[in-house]
Amino acid sequence: MIAAIDPGSEKTGTAILQDDGTLVEKKIVPTKQLVSYLQQAYQTWKFHHIVMGNGTNHKHLQPCVEAWIREDDKTITFSLIDERYTTVEGRKLYFKYTPRKGWRRFVPLALQYPPEPVDDFVAWIIGLRYIREKGGKTC
Repeated sequence: MIAAIDPGSEKTGTAILQDDGTLVEKKIVPTKQLVSYLQQAYQTWKFHHIVMGNGTNHKHLQPCVEAWIREDDKTITFSLIDERYTTVEGRKLYFKYTPRKGWRRFVPLALQYPPEPVDDFVAWIIGLRYIREKGGKTC
């Protein structure tokens, strides 16, 4: 299992993926609560790797996450990945998995912006990029 993080200043997108890219959970957490979320998620899924996008706020969050990994000698590895254009991809993924309702069904997707944050979808994309970069196949 892999934990993927889209670091943000106020909110952070997270996703837990199987090694083939299958989504297990995605969630947006307040950035200040990221480490406590990771503690809870690790108890449930025992992920072996954390991948974080190298964009907004990663320079602040990376040391926090790495310090948490070192606690109790966890066998978790960590890496950064290029997150250019992931927000655009996240918007597309949002509309793929979130059915449009009401008037939104009649407006072309190119003219729409998701009505809620997509940081969790972006984290999923970051995880998929990591798997592909390592030569793995995604579902």
